[in-house]
Amino acid sequence: MGLDGIRRDLGIVAPWERRRDGLWIEAPGLDVRAMARLLREAQARWVTMTVVPAPGGFRLLYHWDMDGLLLSIATTIGGARVDSLTDILPAADWVEREMRDYYALDFAGRSDTPALMLRPDDRPGLFSRTEDSVRDLDPADLTDRAERDADRAGPADRAAQDADHGDASDDHAGGVR
Repeated sequence: MGLDGIRRDLGIVAPWERRRDGLWIEAPGLDVRAMARLLREAQARWVTMTVVPAPGGFRLLYHWDMDGLLLSIATTIGGARVDSLTDILPAADWVEREMRDYYALDFAGRSDTPALMLRPDDRPGLFSRTEDSVRDLDPADLTDRAERDADRAGPADRAAQDADHGDASDDHAGGVR
């Protein structure tokens, strides 16, 4: 299947745009699952997905390698919910989990999207937080979390931490003992 066939089968009106890093196309209202199935059938290799905040939602960029040519297919979603591709492209698991952690995206069709970069009890959306959301944090929550993390640390973790920070009794005017 050629590039025009991909464009036609996905119902994309815009032409491919040649850039230094490959071919790009804008695909408003893209059915991302249909895209994944079609490009897989066309023997394209999924590279990754990029997410960029956009007014009222997100711009999603799906990057594919087709015979050494990088194809980037861009779409925009309103809100923070998009269909998961993990059942079609198992490698999408890590990227979807990362996007959940950083932007609080919800991937429809997943029974669970465990944290990848954040701790399991961290709130998703690290890169979506604003100064207002940080300002509204209760300092007690941060103290509780620090204490919880310290309680989880085992003896080896505490010994390593002590070695990193040193002991005040080891400080001498002359330097090393």
